Amino acid sequence: MPYRKIIIIPLILFHIAGCEQKKQFLKETMKNMVYVKGGTFEMGDFCVKEYGTRCALSNNNASLPVHSVTLDSFYMAKYKVTYSEYDHFTNDQSLPKLKIDQTWLKKYPSLRGDDYPATANWQLSMDYCQWLAKKTSLPFNLPTEAQWEYAARNRGQDTQYGTNDGHFRVGINVPSYEQEKGYSGYYAGLYPVGKFPASPLGIFDMAGNGQEWMFDWFSDTFYQHSPAHNSTGPQLGIEKVLRGMPLGDSRKDDATPTATTMFRTGKEPLLRIFPVDVLIKYNGDIRKASESEPKIDPYKVAEQGFFPNITFRCVINAQSLPEKYR
Repeated sequence: MPYRKIIIIPLILFHIAGCEQKKQFLKETMKNMVYVKGGTFEMGDFCVKEYGTRCALSNNNASLPVHSVTLDSFYMAKYKVTYSEYDHFTNDQSLPKLKIDQTWLKKYPSLRGDDYPATANWQLSMDYCQWLAKKTSLPFNLPTEAQWEYAARNRGQDTQYGTNDGHFRVGINVPSYEQEKGYSGYYAGLYPVGKFPASPLGIFDMAGNGQEWMFDWFSDTFYQHSPAHNSTGPQLGIEKVLRGMPLGDSRKDDATPTATTMFRTGKEPLLRIFPVDVLIKYNGDIRKASESEPKIDPYKVAEQGFFPNITFRCVINAQSLPEKYR
């Protein structure tokens, strides 16, 4: 009997410690949610109206026409989801840890650091946000692109860059190539969250540190018939919307059209790496390959590891929170 007590007591203590860690994690998660009061704004490339020319990269005029959108209030994560945070999800759900492609991990192991933004395909990113929803009984989700742009533009102001002052200042509010290399060893890689000043709303890395998955399907003509209230994008699609600055883009102060708050593009949501013969079959057209090839389990795709470049954060689609979370 004493022997059994010796074994059981440590197990109970281990369980209690694990529960406390989960509580602390959820507490920190809620602490880092920023309230964004709803309102109406002119979504899209407002530079055409103000300056007679586009600020965002053309991308088939995907950021046009400018159109009025009204959003309810919501909460947005202050930071992109980190590997440390994602590990709480995979541990809780008994899932494999999120992996970086081995070639990149061997060269730049820092890219899998606890405070670096996690790269996952769209479904795995969505699953993380929905896991938070189950844990908190709050409507966590990936942000819609309307929510993301509204927040990046400080509640819909005519703000070109989602930085502390609306400008893209290399080495000051976004990193230079040299600074990025100093973090991970790679001159155009991700870097620890929160290293550069937050936006006026208190949200970090909306003009850098990789693009972010949105809830919406992507269509470069969607703005022509976008709903005016709480738009969630097209009903169907092949690619999911990405917002933010792609890694490796050339940069110069206030001259990076893909870092603007209104630039939008799409990506095959599973982040599949297609074999050469498949790409040849579809003449290198990723869209056609994605649409035509058999669908597979997003967690199977994750087994290969991801090139660390696409990130994500969550929102809470609520206009207020229960007292215990305030």
